[in-house]
Amino acid sequence: MNPIPVLGTALINEPYWVYRLFYSIDYPVDDFVVWNNNGRGQITEELDHLKNLPHRFVERVHICHLPHNLGCSGAWNLTIKSFMMAPYWAITNHDVMYEPGFLEAIAEKMEDPDLGMCHGNNGGWDFFAIKDWMVEKYGLFDEALVPAYVEDLEYGSRFMHTEDNDKRCLGVEPGYYHGALKDSYDDGSQSWRSEPELAQKIHLSHELNKQYVTQKWGPGWQAHVDEPTYNTPFNERLPQTFTTYPLHFVRQKNLGF
Repeated sequence: MNPIPVLGTALINEPYWVYRLFYSIDYPVDDFVVWNNNGRGQITEELDHLKNLPHRFVERVHICHLPHNLGCSGAWNLTIKSFMMAPYWAITNHDVMYEPGFLEAIAEKMEDPDLGMCHGNNGGWDFFAIKDWMVEKYGLFDEALVPAYVEDLEYGSRFMHTEDNDKRCLGVEPGYYHGALKDSYDDGSQSWRSEPELAQKIHLSHELNKQYVTQKWGPGWQAHVDEPTYNTPFNERLPQTFTTYPLHFVRQKNLGF
């Protein structure tokens, strides 16, 4: 099998989790890229040390310090755009730790030319790999959904009712830890857990983002809601790849860095 071409992650604080992630890699990765969304200069030096650490499975390490927080979707898009020639991209939460054999199982699944995406566990988005043809067909992630939350589900709404929804692997074995728990979201979100003063702002942004996606795809984008969905963004004659950047909406969710 081929190495994983790109493995990307982003964080705003607490580099411990990225180091834990880095040392859990046990399958060849060509490019491991970390997007520093801190925007305050607080973790720059600590992250830079990562570039000098030897790793038998990682060919190249890239630590990219952003001047301001571009959000989760912005960092995911940068991973794709910065390595645009890759056949696929693996994107992971920074507070994930892989069990032995997990990445190999992902790489094996992504060798299937008919597969568009592979999730780490139960269709979740704390780890996923996405093929180039999916990005070509459905576009990049919507950067209006800052700083985090709902950017993943919004993307899934674009192909929820198409045949490509069946071209996904929803999980592999063995699994991984998210925070301190295995195969669970319950100890995730280490960004606001590590910096509790951000929690209220992030949770408010989550609610605003859900309202935005309801406008974009109709109330039925949430799987548990038996309501209609739109076939095109904002129920207009727009391509599935369409995204927008409403500046006022983005500004009201700014975390201050």
